[in-house]
Amino acid sequence: MAFSRNYKLDLSFAITAATLLLSLSLLIPKSVGIGPSSYSATEELRKMVLGSRPPGCVNKCMNCRPCEATLVIPPHRKRVFGKLSRREDDTYYLLSWKCRCGNKLYQP
Repeated sequence: MAFSRNYKLDLSFAITAATLLLSLSLLIPKSVGIGPSSYSATEELRKMVLGSRPPGCVNKCMNCRPCEATLVIPPHRKRVFGKLSRREDDTYYLLSWKCRCGNKLYQP
């Protein structure tokens, strides 16, 4: 009988200790860091940093309407005879934002 009584005491002690640790872990405040405190603010900052965004084309097209932002691919450069000093990929093009009205492009 002594064995079963000690087992019950050990089991109740383990359950009490686990409950106490769980309660204390919920009461501990979250670490305070420098910067945004919520996930959504962090996500917004990350989105603002990555990639480029279209410029504001208001009053950039010399009174032409509608003035809209558009992505422009520069014309493909032809290779000069011989090899280039750096290995350049033919499929790589820099994209840039311009303001477009009709068939004309304007700098933003």
